[in-house]
Amino acid sequence: MTKHYNLADMFEVVSDTVPEREALVCGENRISFMELEFRSNQLAHYLSKKGVKEGQHVGLYLYNCNEYVEAMLACFKIRAVPININYRYVESELAYIFDNADLVGCIAHREFIPHITAISQTLSMMETLVYVNDESSAESLDLVDSVCYEEALTDCSVQRDFPERSDDDLFILYTGGTTGMPKGVMWPQKSVFFAAMGGGGWFHPDGPINAPEDIASRITETPIVGMALAPLMHGACWWYACIQLLAGNTLVLNHSRSLVGEEVWDLVESEQVNAITIVGDAMAAPLLDALEENPDRWGLGSVFSIGSGGAVFSESKQEMFKEYFPN
Repeated sequence: MTKHYNLADMFEVVSDTVPEREALVCGENRISFMELEFRSNQLAHYLSKKGVKEGQHVGLYLYNCNEYVEAMLACFKIRAVPININYRYVESELAYIFDNADLVGCIAHREFIPHITAISQTLSMMETLVYVNDESSAESLDLVDSVCYEEALTDCSVQRDFPERSDDDLFILYTGGTTGMPKGVMWPQKSVFFAAMGGGGWFHPDGPINAPEDIASRITETPIVGMALAPLMHGACWWYACIQLLAGNTLVLNHSRSLVGEEVWDLVESEQVNAITIVGDAMAAPLLDALEENPDRWGLGSVFSIGSGGAVFSESKQEMFKEYFPN
């Protein structure tokens, strides 16, 4: 079957190349590329069984978690379109995005079920809800077919037996709605891969790839451990997550539901993180404050890159980071 500049196609090439390598770390959950491939295949089969078709939209209403990445890949595998939902949306914004994005399904943390119930009038197209268990005791949604995430995966095949995909399968990113209601920005996957994800050349001196299969040649012998510090619901984190995984690197997610500088540096030290990506000064400030208030608390010699995208990263904050990370 022909490979395309399609995120699912290229992820499968990577997972076949380094199946045992650690792909994803979020809190206590650690998963290899093979495990990530198998679990996303299982969810893809479940969504297909529930009638999700090529080009249809599935909401991701989740905090940072392994399931977010699995669900993203599952949608791409069946040529459906994952839709990022900001978990801080107020009811009017949430109702708008469920309706505007024509969601036929949603994968959500259980905590958010009451919010979905509250906008039930917007669910005319939605038929499937898969909820990720958390500490919430929210009741499952009676309005649509709902099931626990792990139960959904049970008895679904891990096999990769999906139809051929395309360069033109869509990637949609909804903005945060800072000017009016959220807006869905659409790219063919080939376009977003080269324009926003470096075309596979982010970590490699040879630069962007010339054929989809070449993504395997961009995998280095020793993986870079990269932390996408923002929530995955934001494009800056979502894209960086894809960049890391398509390079065969290890992706570390901030599993905390807020940004606490001390917790971040604890995680950087324990996971020996090499590269950190943030979103501008709002994230830089608490990280720098923690370093200033806790001199010599952490061993951070593993870090060789701190980058920012999606918001202003002031020269003054950059200079402050350089004092702590001169290399």
